[in-house]
Amino acid sequence: MFLSRIVSDEFGNFNNFVERKYVLSDVAFTRKGKLSLESMIKYPLCNNKKTTSIEINRFLRNELNDRGVRITKQAVSEKRQFIDPQVYIDMNGSLISKIYAHKDEMTTFKGFNVYAIDGSIVEIPNTKLTREEFEIPEKTELMKDTSTARISCMADTKWDFIISSNITNKSTSEIEHALMHLDDVKNKIDLTKTITTYDRFYNSIEIMFKTMLLDSYFIIRGKTHTFKKQQNKMKKEGKTDETHEINIKKAQINNFFTEEVKKFARKTREIKVRIVFVKLKTGETETLFTNLPKEIATPEELKELYGTRWTIEKNYDRLKNKLHIEKFTGKKKIIIEQDFYSHIYLLNILISLKHDAEEEITRKPKETTKYKYVYKSNVNTLIGNIKEEMPRLLTDDKEEIKQIVEEILDIARKDLVYTKIKAPTNKERDKKKYYHKKCKSNIQNSF
Repeated sequence: MFLSRIVSDEFGNFNNFVERKYVLSDVAFTRKGKLSLESMIKYPLCNNKKTTSIEINRFLRNELNDRGVRITKQAVSEKRQFIDPQVYIDMNGSLISKIYAHKDEMTTFKGFNVYAIDGSIVEIPNTKLTREEFEIPEKTELMKDTSTARISCMADTKWDFIISSNITNKSTSEIEHALMHLDDVKNKIDLTKTITTYDRFYNSIEIMFKTMLLDSYFIIRGKTHTFKKQQNKMKKEGKTDETHEINIKKAQINNFFTEEVKKFARKTREIKVRIVFVKLKTGETETLFTNLPKEIATPEELKELYGTRWTIEKNYDRLKNKLHIEKFTGKKKIIIEQDFYSHIYLLNILISLKHDAEEEITRKPKETTKYKYVYKSNVNTLIGNIKEEMPRLLTDDKEEIKQIVEEILDIARKDLVYTKIKAPTNKERDKKKYYHKKCKSNIQNSF
């Protein structure tokens, strides 16, 4: 139950983030008014995704305890452009730091935390202003379609927490995002006890060098053309797990994105990589690149660790379909960034309370001859309750906050859904068979 205590403490310390250093203008928020700095920082966290005029007046009536208050959406947008999105990044950083200070209470793989880095595409407002600020080229098919941005996250594959996140235009590659994540977390977590997993789109020698520079570990799904000579030699000799010292060409190093890694690679010139071939259930062979020693992880363990990376997809589903991240509340890039980073913070709050609630679920798993089910907290209900209570949680009354958090947990322990955890067979689905989609009445929005 340590996570809910941390959440309560973080809400109680909210006013520590209401600081002038997050204001991007010397003259903004210098006078008393309805739209204070505190209110504008709270607003994205309390927003329920209705139209701005409805949301801001609902929020301010509650905040100021004045049913007659009125304010225009233009005034809100003008004030919000002076709030640095860094405030939400710092709030999330504070939460994550306190959670991982309790590492002894968290399940790990042989003392290592395992993370996954992956990206996704989100729709952003398709307006001229948004397109210009996200540097979307004018002469593209996007002129007829919706605008998009790239988001990227580094998530704990066991605990689901997002410890680093970015939102940029689509021209920023997955590899650049991964390098930014590694730089971001180096002072937050112990990278010497960290394994980071990547899919084949991150098949990058620069990521390998960067990880080694940080004295950390990687597992990357390899492509056949990477270290081709070494892979072919292993296949010819019938070997499935071998470590190679590979000389990296100067031309390859010159194409790296960061000068720091270029300098390190030029100095070492060689990279030590373990190449492992693992068999999948389908009969196919997958290639994994890692710098984990054999005494730490066997090929079967490497396969399992890589497989856990797909849990990051749950977080993208929660962001898009539960927290409705794509319903951005403004057109300006700075407001889109505020929405994104505030929702990452909200997602980690959700995950924290979900973990603690599920620790005390007493309902036993249900088993049939074909399936096994376990009971989990209803995420949709939990999100809805957090959002509903958010204005009351962002106060300085620590006793009230603890009481509200406990009320939310109590509902989360009782409002459950069951999850299938074991499939009956490994047979491929019959694609000709007709499958009913879920009834939309069962997929209502939580706020």
